[in-house]
Amino acid sequence: MSSQNHLTKLLLASPRGFCAGVRRAIEALNSALKTYPCQTIYCYHQIVHNTLVVKDFEKRGVKFVNNIEGVPDSSILVFSSHGVSPSIRQQTIRKKLKTIDATCPFVNKTHLEVKKYATEGRKIIYIGHKSHDEAVGTTGEAPEASFIIESAADIPDIPYSTDSQVALITQTTLSVDETEMLKQQLRQKFPNLIEPPKIDICMATQNRQNGVKDLVKQGAQLVVALGSPNSSNSNKLKGVAEKAGAKAVLLEEIADLDLASLKNINCIGLTAGASLPEEKISEAVKWFKSQGIQEVAEVSVADESRINLPPVQL
Repeated sequence: MSSQNHLTKLLLASPRGFCAGVRRAIEALNSALKTYPCQTIYCYHQIVHNTLVVKDFEKRGVKFVNNIEGVPDSSILVFSSHGVSPSIRQQTIRKKLKTIDATCPFVNKTHLEVKKYATEGRKIIYIGHKSHDEAVGTTGEAPEASFIIESAADIPDIPYSTDSQVALITQTTLSVDETEMLKQQLRQKFPNLIEPPKIDICMATQNRQNGVKDLVKQGAQLVVALGSPNSSNSNKLKGVAEKAGAKAVLLEEIADLDLASLKNINCIGLTAGASLPEEKISEAVKWFKSQGIQEVAEVSVADESRINLPPVQL
């Protein structure tokens, strides 16, 4: 370890890495490979937003596609954990595809909300990333009644009158704090705004963000969030750490860490997005120990061990 580095303690967030929805989707794709060993398995969009996971499946023969038209008729197609719109489902029926739906149940919840509110004649404001697979799929339930906003800068562009009957829905992987600030502004603009009885941001996302806050509270000067750059929840972990007052980096693998960033850092925090395999976290812990860290402490904010989602039907 460089003489400029003073690392003494590693704080490890818990929970971290795979959430129940991601684990369920990956198990579904694994099961499809075992159940149909002689057929090519197609997956609409990345099964989860993690480059390492996707590359592993590609090596095993899975073909990830962003266009249904490119999938041969009567093939097997897995829907990713992020969900799809009804128009995509209609395409699969026309092409006689056998579909396996690995959509996360928490994402399905937002699909049902969009359909419910649209049926009631309400306009829908969806807080999320406009090009994100989840946002596209969810608002696709009622595209003519939905408007996506990413930040406060989008609020003036909302094409609804202030007295409209408006419903609010959010992407499941957003920052809880940032989303609440947006909600407050929307409540002021739309007096008739209604929201689902339960928050749309999933529990796993909240738990990982709360874990980052606790890492900083317990002394982490730098938070390393492991995850892919196209992972919304991983990016939010970095943002939460910075807002809490720590430096933060988002990396796909610990080998990408710039040693210069460790200068004058005594305590470092480690967490991972909901799509990162546990072995990558173990590799990171081992790497930090090789850099001289002797004390590793786990910071636990929740127990997700009892979350059991029903398996995907093949």
